[in-house]
Amino acid sequence: MKIRLNNSTDAKTVVSIANKFKDCDIDGSIGRCIIDLKSILGVLSFGLPKVIDVTVRSDDKALVKEFEDSVMFWRCDDDG
Repeated sequence: MKIRLNNSTDAKTVVSIANKFKDCDIDGSIGRCIIDLKSILGVLSFGLPKVIDVTVRSDDKALVKEFEDSVMFWRCDDDG
């Protein structure tokens, strides 16, 4: 899924949400650059505003769905 982060407040909130999900890895990518979405420095290193492709790595489908629902506010289509 793709999310759009417009400012540092968005970034801080999404990182805070991601950190609540301890039992999975959550990555953000732009092109070939991949960062840990649980790291505020990683997210801010992309520069803002940006559309980030998010991947949740977990076998627990309910956990993945819960995360996706938690960041629905920032979700965007492929064009940003």
